[in-house]
Amino acid sequence: MARLDINAIRRRQIIDAAVAVMAEKGWAETSIDEATRRAEVSRGLVSYHFKDKADLLSGVLARCQEIFNESVAQAQEEGQNPVETMRAVTRIGIELAKVNPVPYEVFVQFTASAKRDPRLGDEVRALWEGFRRTTAAAIRAGQRAGQFRADLDADAAAARHIGAVTGVALQWLLEPGAFDFEETERQTIDMLMRYLVAEGVDPVTGAATPVAASLDG
Repeated sequence: MARLDINAIRRRQIIDAAVAVMAEKGWAETSIDEATRRAEVSRGLVSYHFKDKADLLSGVLARCQEIFNESVAQAQEEGQNPVETMRAVTRIGIELAKVNPVPYEVFVQFTASAKRDPRLGDEVRALWEGFRRTTAAAIRAGQRAGQFRADLDADAAAARHIGAVTGVALQWLLEPGAFDFEETERQTIDMLMRYLVAEGVDPVTGAATPVAASLDG
């Protein structure tokens, strides 16, 4: 039986508390003391795991990245090919705004403050660069499989894809109920996938369309 890593559990507990406080009040108004109270731990324990607020910031951003990575891993399990996987990743990315909006709220807070704080700016840019890199890698995998358009610049397509997903998510975050979420999600996924898929590939299943299949025959 594996032993519990108490230090890792306590560290996660503190980070999750800081994330929750920050989603409510913003990073500028989030204090170590308030995160300590929310986590229901001692100040000494927080100081043991994080030397200062900037160190806690890195933990918060890493946790949000982890939440998105877990979503991508879930989508990869759902998809049988690059098209199905990308559809699943896109759907989950949008749905986070409804089922677990805290990571998006954190990104809004950090992105808004990034230009005023050099260290924060570096952290946030690295985070978004990671999202683009992961998405571009998935697009290149689809290109190698012949399911995504070979003429696309994968990096540019990744930035476009992330922009559409986060745009819908942030609108919902700022004004829940302002539009039909499920219909907007469906339209966004269809738009993005039709842009990505190669001619003769079904944008839903990734299978060859009847015309493409007859040409191959």
